[in-house]
Amino acid sequence: MNNYKLIDGEFSPEEAKKILLSILNSKIDFHNLYAFSNHIRFDNDLNISKKRIGELNVTKEEIIELIEKGIQDGHNFRIKSSIDIELI
Repeated sequence: MNNYKLIDGEFSPEEAKKILLSILNSKIDFHNLYAFSNHIRFDNDLNISKKRIGELNVTKEEIIELIEKGIQDGHNFRIKSSIDIELI
């Protein structure tokens, strides 16, 4: 298994919002395009992607609330993110 550090730092609320929403929006866009493409080409079921998009949207709203609280309370954010990749 390989592990890669993607994010590791302290960010202002505005920076944290840009970084995190960029990642989430990219994932949502991926699932929208992937689901649509597979549905058109192979008549695949859209439910798995729709479920994941719903989960990502919930996460997005929770992060927005957390960042708004950070803004109100004058806090910065420490964000750490890594990804594990394993050949299977």
